[in-house]
Amino acid sequence: MDKKDILFYFDQDIITKGRYYTYENLPSQISQAIYLYGDSDIQDIVIFIDDSDEQDGSSGMIITPQALYYQFAHVGKIIFNDILSLSLQKHRHQDAVGYIKTNQKTFAFDNTYCYIEKIINALSQCLDLDIHLSMTNHEKIEHYLQIILHDIENDEYEDVILTPKQKDKIQEFYQNLDLIQNLDDENYNYELETLCPQALAFFDELELDSEEIDCLYAILEELNQKEDQMFQQAKQYYDDMMNQYQQGDSQMYNQMKSMMNMLGIHEEDLKDKSPEELNQYIEDLCSRFGISKSQIENLAKRFQK
Repeated sequence: MDKKDILFYFDQDIITKGRYYTYENLPSQISQAIYLYGDSDIQDIVIFIDDSDEQDGSSGMIITPQALYYQFAHVGKIIFNDILSLSLQKHRHQDAVGYIKTNQKTFAFDNTYCYIEKIINALSQCLDLDIHLSMTNHEKIEHYLQIILHDIENDEYEDVILTPKQKDKIQEFYQNLDLIQNLDDENYNYELETLCPQALAFFDELELDSEEIDCLYAILEELNQKEDQMFQQAKQYYDDMMNQYQQGDSQMYNQMKSMMNMLGIHEEDLKDKSPEELNQYIEDLCSRFGISKSQIENLAKRFQK
């Protein structure tokens, strides 16, 4: 790997603790580190991280253009040319775990010694490898939104000059993401599905283009397809029930009535209503249950004379 790329992507932010050194200011304990977990053939050290409590080089990481050496819970060496794939497992309320697969073994790391997400991202950039994300679609939305917002703030997008109002909007997105983190899974998913189109509209306003934005569009499309599929399955089930109900099946009649009552829908309430009255009735149901108006309309029309 190129030395400049290593210094740029493996910056000081990758460490959770310890001391960070570059080739320009290597400390004397680097010799101890090379002896304990390095390689006698090392010629070109780019970065050294001393993670030892005594700052004696007994634990930490050495990065060269060819490999990454480490001594944490155990000793290891990852040759960059041997890396086959990178993956990141990141679920809410759980510590992230990164996996580096080589042609010999798979290495797994958490955030105990270094921020593994930053390490994985650095390797991805330097080696031009994609990262496989082991996350739900909603967790991916949060993940990509954080990356895009961070990149906007750090001028990663060319020719983007933010107005004060747009800067406030970015902070508003950050605040919403923080609040969403404290929600239960159902509301977490719902709020992210609501926030994502708003963010994409903002990114479109800024005329941004990136792989992360493309991923967000793809995720929304997938979620919409799943919702449509679930609705069609529910509609088919409903149509079957209604057919039996209309044919006088007493058991199905009682089941249909029970379902309507659970939704707060009464057959007599829907009869002979004006379009305006029916529309207000539908709006109230949508507000009460947080479901789409089109679903309620399809249901209501079947009972309207």
